[in-house]
Amino acid sequence: MKKQLQLILMLLIMPLGMALAQQSLQIMGKVTNADGTPVQGVSISIKGHLNTITATDEAGSYSLKAENNDILVFKGIGFKTTERTVTGQSTINITLENDLTNLDEVVVVGYGTQKKTNLTGSVSTISAAQLENRPAVSASTALQGLAPGVTVTSQTGAPGGDQASIRIRGVNSFSSASEPLVIIDGVAGDLNSIDANLIESMSVLKDAASAAIYGSRAANGVILVTTKRAKDALNITYKGYTGWQDATFIPEVTDGRTFMRVFNEASVNDGGKEVYTQQNFDEFDQLYSENPDNYDWQKAILNGSGFTQNHFASLSAGSGIIRVNPSVSYVKQDGLIKNTNFQRYTFRNNMDINPNDKLNIKVDLSVMNGDRLQIANEGTIWNYLGRMPTNIPIRYGDKWSEGWVKNNPVAFIEEGGNRRLNNIELIGNLSLNYKPVDWLSVTGLIAPRYRTRNTHNFSKALMTYYSDGSEAGSAAESTELTENAYRYFYGNYQFHATASKTFNDHSLSLMVGTSRETYDEKYLMGYRRDYTYDTYEVLSAGADTETKRNDGTQDQWLLVSAFSRFNYAFKDRYLFEANLRYDGTSRFVGQNRWATFPSFSAGWRVDQEPFMANLRSKINQLKVRASWGILGNQNIGSTYQPFSENLALGGISMGGAVSQLVTLNTMANPDLRWEETTASGVGLDATIFDKFSFTFDWYKKHTNGILMTLNISPLYGLNPPYQNAAKVENIGWEVGGRYDNKWNDFKFGLGFNFSDVRNKILDMRGRPSGTLLRQQEGYAINSIFGYVSDGYYQTQEEIANGPTQFGTLQPGDILFKDIAGAFDTDGNAIPDGKITDADKQIIGNTIPRYTYGINLDLGYKGFKFSAFLQGVAKVDGYLDSHYVIPGANSSAIKPWQLDYWTTENRDAALPRLSITSTNNTQNSDFWMKSASYLRLKNVHLGYEFPKEWFQNTKLGGIYIYANGQNLFTKSNFYEGYDPEINYNASAAQNVSLGGGNFYPQVKVYTFGLDIKF
Repeated sequence: MKKQLQLILMLLIMPLGMALAQQSLQIMGKVTNADGTPVQGVSISIKGHLNTITATDEAGSYSLKAENNDILVFKGIGFKTTERTVTGQSTINITLENDLTNLDEVVVVGYGTQKKTNLTGSVSTISAAQLENRPAVSASTALQGLAPGVTVTSQTGAPGGDQASIRIRGVNSFSSASEPLVIIDGVAGDLNSIDANLIESMSVLKDAASAAIYGSRAANGVILVTTKRAKDALNITYKGYTGWQDATFIPEVTDGRTFMRVFNEASVNDGGKEVYTQQNFDEFDQLYSENPDNYDWQKAILNGSGFTQNHFASLSAGSGIIRVNPSVSYVKQDGLIKNTNFQRYTFRNNMDINPNDKLNIKVDLSVMNGDRLQIANEGTIWNYLGRMPTNIPIRYGDKWSEGWVKNNPVAFIEEGGNRRLNNIELIGNLSLNYKPVDWLSVTGLIAPRYRTRNTHNFSKALMTYYSDGSEAGSAAESTELTENAYRYFYGNYQFHATASKTFNDHSLSLMVGTSRETYDEKYLMGYRRDYTYDTYEVLSAGADTETKRNDGTQDQWLLVSAFSRFNYAFKDRYLFEANLRYDGTSRFVGQNRWATFPSFSAGWRVDQEPFMANLRSKINQLKVRASWGILGNQNIGSTYQPFSENLALGGISMGGAVSQLVTLNTMANPDLRWEETTASGVGLDATIFDKFSFTFDWYKKHTNGILMTLNISPLYGLNPPYQNAAKVENIGWEVGGRYDNKWNDFKFGLGFNFSDVRNKILDMRGRPSGTLLRQQEGYAINSIFGYVSDGYYQTQEEIANGPTQFGTLQPGDILFKDIAGAFDTDGNAIPDGKITDADKQIIGNTIPRYTYGINLDLGYKGFKFSAFLQGVAKVDGYLDSHYVIPGANSSAIKPWQLDYWTTENRDAALPRLSITSTNNTQNSDFWMKSASYLRLKNVHLGYEFPKEWFQNTKLGGIYIYANGQNLFTKSNFYEGYDPEINYNASAAQNVSLGGGNFYPQVKVYTFGLDIKF
C-alpha cells in the first residue's frame, strides 16, 4: 500500500516538475552592429516555431519569453542571421555581422519560401527599400529597371492610367495577353490595385523551374507580392508627399504666319493656288497682336495644375497572440488638363493570430475605392495638341471657334462632357497554418475577391461658330450618355502541406497541394442620346426613342489544380528541385481541359566544396544552376470559352414580317488547347568579398500552339476558326550585379542589370498577318512592315527612269526600293519596275532587344542620395500622318518640319511639301525612328534626423526628402514625342503604331515627410 501511495504521489508531482522545468524565462537584451550602434527592426523568433515573436525597437532593445534550450533566431536586413541558445540567462545581447549581399535572405517562391543560397531557379527580388525612393501611384511603374530580364514600358502619365506593361523574358504569343501572373499574398490579383507602401517584397519568377508551380498561367512569368505584417512592437508610421507634374515631351508648334506660308507653298507644289492671301496674313497679324493667348492652343489645353499628393498611415501592434497592421492611404492626382484627376482610397489590415506556437491564423482584409475623371473622348484632345492650325483662334468673343472640322479641344475640356471611372475592390484572405510537428506544416486558404467597375461617359454636342458669329455646327451628332457596369467575383481556395526533414548530410522537402479558382464576370450597358437638358447626366433624361440601346453578358471560368514540389540537398552543396502541376480548366473541352506542367532544376554550390575552404573569405558564394520545364497559357482567344463561337443575333424580313435571326458565322474548334512554353536555361550566382554580388542567366523559350486562323474550304460556308498552329522562340541572356561597401559613416552602393532577348516567329503555316504591325515567320512578334526608302527623287528624269510608285510624282518625293517581282532560277527576286505590296518587307522591331538599369546609392550619416537610370536599346518606333508629315491633315507645323525638300535644300530631313501626295504617306522606314532611350528615372535626396534628438519624446524618427522622376531622357525619337509612345495599354499586345494621341508621360517633382512614432 505504501508503494502504491508513493507511485500516486510521484505521478501527481511529475507534471508539476515538468511545468517548472519548462517554465518560461523573461529574456531581455540589445542588438547592435559591429560599431555598437543599435539596430532597429531585427526580427526575433524561436527556431522551429511558426512565427516571429518580436522585433527590436529604435534603441535596439527587445523583450520576450522563451524556455531553456530554445534557440533564438535574430534576422535583420543587411546582416547575417544569428542564433543563440537559451541556457537559463535573463539577458542576451547580440552583435550582428554585416551581410551587405544578403546571403541569408529568405525568398518568397510559389506556395512557400526558400533560402536564397539554395534557389535553383531564376528569381529576382525587389525589396521595400528599393520601392520607397520611387513615389509611384501604380506599383507596376515602380518595377521599371529593377530586375534583369523584366521589360517595363509606360506610354502615359495620365492620372489613374499610368499602369505599365510588364514583359518577362520577351513576348511568347501574338494571340493572347503577355502580362505575367501576379500573386499577392498567395492570391492572384492586380499589381496596380495595391499601394506600393504596403509591399514588403516582390519576387519575379522568370524561368520554368520557379514558375511551373503555377502551371497554366505561368508562361509569361510570375510576380509574387508579399505585403507588410506587424511585429509585437507598437509603431505608428506616416508617409506623405506632395508635388507637381509636367509633361516630359510636348510637340512644339510654329506660329500662324508660318502655318499659312507653309500651306501656301504646299498648295502651289500640288499645282494649285495659294490658300492664304496677303489680307489673311494682315488680319491674322492684327488679331494676334491684340490677344496672342487666343492662338496658343497648347497653353490653353495644358491648363491643369498637375498637383499630386499621397498620404499613407499605418499602425503595427501586437500582444504576442494577436498582431494587427491596419493602414489607410489616400492618393490624388490632378491632370495636366483641367477637369481630369484621379483619387484612390485604400484600407488594409493584416492580422495574425497565434493561439500557440503551432498554429498561425492570418485574417487579411483590403478595400480600395478609385475614381478617375477624364474628358469625354479624351484622345481627341491629345490628337489635336500638336495639330490645331495656329492661325485659328480659340474663341470669337465669348463663343467657341470652329477649331478644325468643328473640333475645338479647349471647348471639349471646358464643356464637352466627362468620362468617370469608378473601381471598388474588396479582398479577403483567411489562411490557417498548423505545424503539428517540427517537420510538417499544413496550410489552408480561402480568399474571395470582389470588384466593381462602372464607367459613365457623357459626351456633349458643342456648338462652334465662325468669325461672323454664325453657327459652324458640332463635331458630335448629339449629346449622348453611355453607362457600363462590370461586376467581378474571384474565388480562391487552397490547401497544401509541406514536410521537411534533415538527416546526416541530406535535406528533403516535399510540398503537395490543391486549389480551386472560380471567376464570374457580369456586364451591363445602357445608352441614350438627344438630351434636352445637357446637365442632367442620367439615362432616363435621354430621348426614349429607337436610338436607345442596352446590352448585357456574363462570363465564367473554373480552374482546378493539383501541384507539388520536391527539394533535395546533399551536404547543402548539391541541390535538386522538381515541380509538377496538373491543371484542369473550363475554358477548353474534352481531354484538352487537362494538362501537366513539370519542371526540373539543379544547382551546385561550388563554394561549399572542400577545395574552396581557403577561398570562402573571398568567394562567399559561387553557385551554378540549370533548369528545364513546361509552362502554360490558358488566356487565349477573346472569349472565356475559346473553343466555341458566339451566335450572331439579328433580324430578317420575310413575307412582310420581321423575324429574329440567330446564326453562326464562324466555325467552332473544340480541339483548342493551351499554348505551351518549353523553357530551359543555365545560371550563375556569385558573391565576392561579402560586398559584390553577381548573377548571370542564359535561357531559351519555345512556345507552341499559338492561335491563328488557317484556310478552310469555302464549302463550309463559315469563317475559319482559330487553331493551335504557330510557334515562337525567345533566346536571351541577362546579367545583374551589386556592390555595397561602408567606410565609417559613408555608405556606397552601385547596382546594375542588363538583359538581351531575341524574339522570332518560327512557324505561321505560311500565313503572315498585319499591315503596319506585322506577324511574319522568321521575324519578331509585332514587327514593323513597310517599304524601304532610298532617298528622294531629285529630278524629273530620275522619276521617269525609276519604278512606278504612287500618285503624281515630283522631285522631292520619297524613292522606294524596287525589291521584288519575278524570281530567277535561284529563287532571288528580280525588280519589276513598279512598287507594289510585294516590295514591302520587315523594316523594324517593336520589342526592345536590350533593357538595362543602373542604381546609385550614397549615404553619409543621416543623408541619403540615390539616382536611377533606366533604358532600352535596339528598338524601333513609328509615327505617321499629321504627327510627323508636314501638311498632312492641315496640321500645325512643328519647327523641325521646316527642314523640307526644295531645289535649294536637296538634303532635307523631310520630303517636299504636299497636301495631296499619296506617295510620301506610304508606310515605310522613312517614318520609322529608333525608340531607344536612356532616362534619368529617379533622383532622391533625403535626410534622417538623428534619433538622439527624440530620446525624450514618443517620436521614433523623422525623414524628409525631395524626389524627381523622369527628369531627363536621351533619345533620337521624334522631337516632342516620348520614345515609349508606341506601347498602348489598350491595344492588342499593348502595341499601337502610327499615332501620338496619348496623354504624355510626366516629370514628377515631390517633397515628402516620413514620421515614425
